[in-house]
Amino acid sequence: MIYWDNNATTQPAPEVVQAMLPYLTDKYFNPSAAYAPAKAVKRAIENAREQVAALLGADAGEIVFTSGGTESTNAALAQFEHVLTLATEHPATLRTVKGDAAPVMCNGQADLAAWKELLPGHDGVSFAWANHETGVIQPVRSLARAAKDAGARVHVDLVQAAGKLPIRLHDTEVDFASVAAHKLHGPKGVGALYIRRGAAWQPQQTGGAQEDYRRAGTENVPGIIGFGKAAELALQASAAYAALASLRLRFVTALRNAGLEVVEAGAAAPRLPHVLNMRIPGLTAESLTLLLEPMGLICSAGSACTSAEPHPSHVLQAMGMSDREIRESLRFSLSRFTTGDEVDEAAGIFLRAVAKIRSVQSSVTGPVMVYR
Repeated sequence: MIYWDNNATTQPAPEVVQAMLPYLTDKYFNPSAAYAPAKAVKRAIENAREQVAALLGADAGEIVFTSGGTESTNAALAQFEHVLTLATEHPATLRTVKGDAAPVMCNGQADLAAWKELLPGHDGVSFAWANHETGVIQPVRSLARAAKDAGARVHVDLVQAAGKLPIRLHDTEVDFASVAAHKLHGPKGVGALYIRRGAAWQPQQTGGAQEDYRRAGTENVPGIIGFGKAAELALQASAAYAALASLRLRFVTALRNAGLEVVEAGAAAPRLPHVLNMRIPGLTAESLTLLLEPMGLICSAGSACTSAEPHPSHVLQAMGMSDREIRESLRFSLSRFTTGDEVDEAAGIFLRAVAKIRSVQSSVTGPVMVYR
């Protein structure tokens, strides 16, 4: 099986699993306890905090561990009264904010003029550094600077970007940032929220003194340890992620050399190197995915948080794509474990799937459609 849906989740790295195992067996102590074995667990958590902070270009004291990206984003947005976001944001943002959604251009990047025009009346802004469906990278510094000039605080969704792009939050004007471990070869069910030192903060979970009173509740110790290891590995693998752009190009080139028309969403904007949102005009994504999976290639016809819902992608709609174009769109997301041989094999599978669909559809019958 070739797994190319890494924007949905990633395979936990073997080193991550090994790092977690002791904390699922003999190192099971509650880090809030006062005896020596518990204090050792507490030190391991603080080491993981250092590892995550290093990945984000932040200080360890600015990192709060959470249950994942959604909780981190929800908690950050709760600090604002009226939030300006982008129309292409993840549901964790769009279904939480009270405010407005600014438009994007056809390349998926924010319309900066519209952003500035909408800012008055908002005390916070929230946007993803890189989009979950297209990989399009936003002009973070320009959006944040405009927000600060308007008196708004800034939350950035780093769930897809962390570990794939060089990030130094201290070099930005970001106040809050969300991260999820399972997007960078760590475990599911654990994430982090960056809270800039000195930023006003109202906890959403109260109780004990965990996370310096910023997020109460006994810590997910194995998850946090695994997250720390995943962050350390991602920082070491930055060159490997940058190289994925050439593998993405290799895949697209193989399809085009075989005579396919490949249209890439967001190709006119900077993108994450491992993400490819593309379509073959005349072929629906549903019909392709139904063939690709049994043939050994797993990808997505939408983000993991929306693919189960029979609605067109709001991200692609915001970019001005028609319903037909959206129904044709597939998302491939590679990982740092992807190889050139795997890319060549995936291209071969894809071409065979296209040939099979085209053998049963025509200008008379129209495209193969899948109805739910």
